[in-house]
Amino acid sequence: MTKQQLDKRLDDIIGMVESIAAMDFSRRLPLGNTADSIDAVSVGLNMLCEELEANVVERSRLEEINDSLERFAASAAHDMKSPLIVSISLAELLKDELKDYKDEKVLEYLELLLATNLRMNKMITGILEYSRISFAKIKPQQVDMVKLCKEIATSYSTIKQVSITIDDKMPIVMHYETALTQIISNLVDNAIKFNDQETCEIEIHSADNGDHYEISVTDNGRGILPENREKIFDLFENLKSEKKNSIGIGLATVKKIVTETKGKIWVEATEDQGAKFIFTIDKRYFTNNGKK
Repeated sequence: MTKQQLDKRLDDIIGMVESIAAMDFSRRLPLGNTADSIDAVSVGLNMLCEELEANVVERSRLEEINDSLERFAASAAHDMKSPLIVSISLAELLKDELKDYKDEKVLEYLELLLATNLRMNKMITGILEYSRISFAKIKPQQVDMVKLCKEIATSYSTIKQVSITIDDKMPIVMHYETALTQIISNLVDNAIKFNDQETCEIEIHSADNGDHYEISVTDNGRGILPENREKIFDLFENLKSEKKNSIGIGLATVKKIVTETKGKIWVEATEDQGAKFIFTIDKRYFTNNGKK
């Protein structure tokens, strides 16, 4: 091989590397049929470009799917909000009509119905925002964990068989309020759904571990076998309940939200001794405004 040929092949390799750096994966290097080290590098770069190009196509396809899902979420949220707004209006009319009614229980239930509908409306609005905006474009805000957990607990106050205890020393954290509402609500729902005791006892606590907070939701239910501790976070995974069926979306949703904000989630549990779900809030992620 002449020096001129060698320089040409090296220039081709440099050009290929520059193209890769510019996110252009369409180039391919010619091979010299000499099976030398330059050929080996050329083959490696060609294979790398083929793989990167395939990933770009796949990513483009996934982005199209995500766009379709966003449109579906917007439509579904709108369809859910319409009857909910009617329900809120009816509850407000009833409240006005019964303002002089003497039965305090009826008025209390009506207030609870209205508060629950308003909270559901707020949550659906938040979910709709989630479907349209990525975490990277949402600014974290201060969330009072005690207040948020108490609002969630209020939704279950009419269920006599459910007792929710909240640590009054829980912190004010930087996070996305709708995300935390979804996480805690799903964990509480899960604790109630799979509880086989006379009274479902749930405790919500927190711990400050330096660079992250740990939030735990503990119940006194049937517990979870060790071999199922990872499975339960899989989409559509359903560990059978004698009382109720579940399609297994709740915990998968929780895991997705937690991991997308650089947190971790796991469960500490044994059979017949209850379950303790723990998730973390990474302070550094939110200090950097959702960027790591």
